Amino acid sequence: MPQEQYAHRSAMQSSEGPQVYKVGIYSWRKRCLYFFVLLLMILILVNLAMTIWILKVMNFTIVSSRYRNVCLGKSQ
Repeated sequence: MPQEQYAHRSAMQSSEGPQVYKVGIYSWRKRCLYFFVLLLMILILVNLAMTIWILKVMNFTIVSSRYRNVCLGKSQ
């Protein structure tokens, strides 16, 4: 009797096939991660755009910063 039960269990296990465990990020976690990465990229682009805009509006250049130091009496 125990041998028959063992044979029956082994037959059932072989018919099921190997169990595959998924490893990774799925569902809402994956969507949130993509959302945060996209938000971070947008914030970086906006920050760079505003920095460049401020530099252009204020006319910051290497020559102008040296000129300001000379006018204020500071030496290099």
